[in-house]
Amino acid sequence: MKKSILFITYDFPPILSPESIQVQRRACALARGGHRVHVLTCCEDPDFEFLDQQLCKDHENLTIHRVNKLPGEKWLHYLCGGLEITDRKFWWKFPAAKMAINLIKEFKIDALYTHSTPLVNHLAGLAVKETDRNLQWTAHFSDPWTLNPYLSYRTGLQRKINRMYERAVISRADTITVTSEKTKELFVKGLNADQGKIKVLPHVFDPTLYTRRKSTPQKKIIAHTGNIYGLRSAAPLIEAVHKVQPKNLEFHFYGRMKEEERQLAERKCPELVKIFDPVPYLESIEVLSEADILLVIDAPLKDSPFFPSKLADYIGAGKPVVALSPLSSTTTQIVRDVQKELLVADSADVPSISALLRRLDSTEPAPLREEGKAHYNMNNSYKNIHESLFNE
Repeated sequence: MKKSILFITYDFPPILSPESIQVQRRACALARGGHRVHVLTCCEDPDFEFLDQQLCKDHENLTIHRVNKLPGEKWLHYLCGGLEITDRKFWWKFPAAKMAINLIKEFKIDALYTHSTPLVNHLAGLAVKETDRNLQWTAHFSDPWTLNPYLSYRTGLQRKINRMYERAVISRADTITVTSEKTKELFVKGLNADQGKIKVLPHVFDPTLYTRRKSTPQKKIIAHTGNIYGLRSAAPLIEAVHKVQPKNLEFHFYGRMKEEERQLAERKCPELVKIFDPVPYLESIEVLSEADILLVIDAPLKDSPFFPSKLADYIGAGKPVVALSPLSSTTTQIVRDVQKELLVADSADVPSISALLRRLDSTEPAPLREEGKAHYNMNNSYKNIHESLFNE
């Protein structure tokens, strides 16, 4: 039976973000499956966001509803950023919940889906659920909330308030979806969440975006797309490249990098490591299509639960994936599942990275397993999304 679904998501095309791209793929999968999908998102010109109109897609079963821009919206971002309750978009909970309640009545919505980040989407969903306890609510977490090692709170009170909201969402949502088994385990052990209602819904790629390779360079191109920031570092790789001086490899980085790491690359291996400006998303897919090997760099976090969305795009390109990641991470597990050989080295271990570079320099890595790749294809994800939304 086809149903009517409401997505609450601040990030949606034309916003350029991993969350925007992934939630659109889920919405489109359900629309193609015959469900009537309504997406409640932000205004057309939100502050602080990069926009890319090429990301927008239409479908006859997909309707976009936008919350009007509020007076002083930019200052609300600054105010809420200081509060540290969910995130700097905390203010969006109130107009989003109000509009969602009206849409549910008008279009006779059967199911509600909230997607983070930003986390405030779940608070809007919580407010909506309070008005209709029979509404089927799925809350999706791309990353953990209070257990996220990248997040820190200035005071214990702020952590306490966020933990209170987090427990309320996890308790009252009918289904919780996460991107990895490790995140599921984190929720169960760290938050006493009901294991039975948590499902793994991984990031997916769009197979229609990839192109045939147009050129064959003399060296094997190892490409990385996206910014390297926070706890992630390219420095160990740069040191390893300088040490090994591979003859058949060239590294291309598309995105922002810490200035000290950029200078390190320019000083130690300028001919082997080339750094380019960020490119639009669809151009980044062309970069993946042209490369020989694709590189993901994770922070050195033991048992890291994070599933980088770029890894799904890498898998879609069908190229061998090299992961600089802790051996106990979600990234390592995914690469192990999709690849015939494990091309992984600890992201902070220069000797291990050096050994991996020598291996790549002298041999041709095997392609991905087709059956492993298919698991992350958006065209094969409809069943999992449908089951998560309707608990069927």
